[in-house]
Amino acid sequence: MFKGEKVFEGEKSIHYLFQKSYAKTNSLVVIFSAFPTKKKQPTYNFIRTLSGIDCNKLFILDDFGSRASYYLCEKKDFTIERSVRSLIDFIIQENNINFVISCGSSKGGYAALYYGIKYGFDHIIAASPQYFLGDYLLEQTNSQDVTDFMSGSSGEEDHQFLNEIMPKMIEETQNKPNIFIHLGKEEPHYENHVKPLLAKLDEKHIPYDLDLGDYSKHSDVGKYFPAILRENIRTLLHYPSLEIIQSAKGKLPIGSQCIFEAKTDSKKNKVAWYVYQDKDRIDMKSYSTNHTLSVTFDQAGNYRVKAFAINHLKHKVSTSSEIIEIV
Repeated sequence: MFKGEKVFEGEKSIHYLFQKSYAKTNSLVVIFSAFPTKKKQPTYNFIRTLSGIDCNKLFILDDFGSRASYYLCEKKDFTIERSVRSLIDFIIQENNINFVISCGSSKGGYAALYYGIKYGFDHIIAASPQYFLGDYLLEQTNSQDVTDFMSGSSGEEDHQFLNEIMPKMIEETQNKPNIFIHLGKEEPHYENHVKPLLAKLDEKHIPYDLDLGDYSKHSDVGKYFPAILRENIRTLLHYPSLEIIQSAKGKLPIGSQCIFEAKTDSKKNKVAWYVYQDKDRIDMKSYSTNHTLSVTFDQAGNYRVKAFAINHLKHKVSTSSEIIEIV
């Protein structure tokens, strides 16, 4: 069980991880997971990617069936969807949420779109999502085990049932959330799934932004999307930007000095610092408008600093420097 993981008891038991912001914020990011790699258990995605943004984050696990259920159904019974929706409603009500972003890649991108559109979330950030599930599971990935769980079988009727879930939902909705979709411009997903999806969104006058990367492998989404996801969430929720510029890197002799600069989007943002030697925090500097830190290394060990930036909205982000080895 993942540290901090809880179970929500709806019609189905839903495993989830909720990370509450330290500041009082009324926004929520809901993160849906992609397929696990073969022979591995389902897991949560983008925990590390979003760890430096102090916002309310709800990570939901899809551990149904042999590998996944797309957070939807078992044998065409949508109790999984209703339970996931009940969990999201519970978190919204308990934390006075009034602004919701859904996100995910691949399978998680499908779920982010499905829930975000159907339930009228404010924003959706999706990477390389599927659109026609029957085609993807039965023709493109030979995932009959997932089809059998979701639909009950893998015949032509089941194929069509899965293909129609997303198009029918979009056809019936009146919601028009803001949608951002990223994928490689040479990915097969672009022709097979995203172009038909965009045509349906155009038909329904649902706004979207399309971001095409210069790559062709679906697996490369994992390389390019995390930074894009983080930046989109930071911008949408009005969090400060933060990057550490350091004057030295790598191996250095005892007595060396390094200047760390917190590069952020406003001189008015306040910055705090932690200094670590190996795994121990050995120093800290409280929040101030001084964005630089000078460290002299008097002992051997591995050192890094962690910077925190907070803006006038009390929104906080953090990031760590590269490790410096003192010998």
